[in-house]
Amino acid sequence: MAELTHGFKIDREKCKGCLACMRVCPTHAIRVKDGKARYKPDHCIDCGVCLTACPWNSIGATTWSVEDLSRFKFKVAVPCPVLFGQFPTGITPANIVDGLLTLGFDAVWDYSVEIDLVARAIQEYVEKWKGATPLISISCPVVVRLVQVSYPRMADQLIPIQLPREIAGREVKRRYSADLGLNRDDIAAIYITPCQAKTISILQPAEGAVSHLDGTLGITDVYNAVLAYASLQKDETSKSGHRPIIRNSTFLRLHASEGLGHLLPVHRYLRVTGLANTIHVFNDIEKGKLRNVDFLEAYSCWSGCSGGNLTVANVYVTRSKFHSLARNLPEMDAETQTEVERRYSIEDFTLDAPIRPRPIKGRTAGTLKEKVQMVQLAESTLAGLPGLNCGLCGAPTCKELARDVSIGEAAKQDCILLSKNRLQELQRTYLRETE
Repeated sequence: MAELTHGFKIDREKCKGCLACMRVCPTHAIRVKDGKARYKPDHCIDCGVCLTACPWNSIGATTWSVEDLSRFKFKVAVPCPVLFGQFPTGITPANIVDGLLTLGFDAVWDYSVEIDLVARAIQEYVEKWKGATPLISISCPVVVRLVQVSYPRMADQLIPIQLPREIAGREVKRRYSADLGLNRDDIAAIYITPCQAKTISILQPAEGAVSHLDGTLGITDVYNAVLAYASLQKDETSKSGHRPIIRNSTFLRLHASEGLGHLLPVHRYLRVTGLANTIHVFNDIEKGKLRNVDFLEAYSCWSGCSGGNLTVANVYVTRSKFHSLARNLPEMDAETQTEVERRYSIEDFTLDAPIRPRPIKGRTAGTLKEKVQMVQLAESTLAGLPGLNCGLCGAPTCKELARDVSIGEAAKQDCILLSKNRLQELQRTYLRETE
């Protein structure tokens, strides 16, 4: 299995081994050994819950920096619509575009066309689908990885349609390569992202293909510089000559409260936000309790992308800004509609490869006999554990400790109730003498 890329790093110097991150991880990806947290790469879904839970700021997210763009000859920003809801009243989308250009970008791409193209492709796919339902949107990379790790039997229900940002990256390369005579590798398509998970979905797409985008900058990475410039220029006419980047309300509504629901009105549609809520719904799907839904759109953040961990503004302020911007806009403008009609019949919107369940150590490796033996060892180990789920062994639950034992990553004696030395080890690790 190829090495998995993740967007969070644990600073061992700062980590106090307090168990906070381990307790909140939804896929039980974190272990605490020798007083330091570490994660199991095959279990991590890059949800970022650990980052916000850590009281010591020892877990950090990584993105590109503006300096990383210098190696490209032509640089294009592909901003998530959430960016335009982050700034104070009076700062217009045109001001924000100008601010991005001053950061070193040569162009800013409006992907409202790609949003409508993908919505059409999804609608067509849903109408033709004859398999298990609901079909699940791949808009949120955390949800995709959650399915791969915790609900592998539902992987076939993930809709294999490219995301708007990926279609935009492909079009950026094609358009500017033709217009400027540049090699496509010399053109950078950089997504301005509201969350760390989208960074990882670009560096390492879940289906194992190669992204059409070259990298990301977080909204937090560009916000201060754009705000400083836009504040000085907000009363002036845009100097960039860029056409209006927001020409219809569909561009904004995708990341507001409506999602794709208004674009799929004839289908039984359900939108879920928040990782805990998503897990609850997925459990119901597995149990056969959710049958009257054709299309499910789920987001890890409780308020959707406007609440991503790389945003700046309060989510309610962001939504208010969206509604204010959309108030005087048509749902679809003629220019976008014409371009959608031109491109839809000549482009392919399917993923380059299907999304498969993620290989998990102990779940997929080995012969059938070996798998049965591991299951039996885990069950017998669990039967001998106290069931307190205290976490002091370094695993979040007794069941997870039993699984770790079955694959050789832990010992039954890690439990403090089964070893005389375990408690003494913890005392030496945590109760260090102070001078």
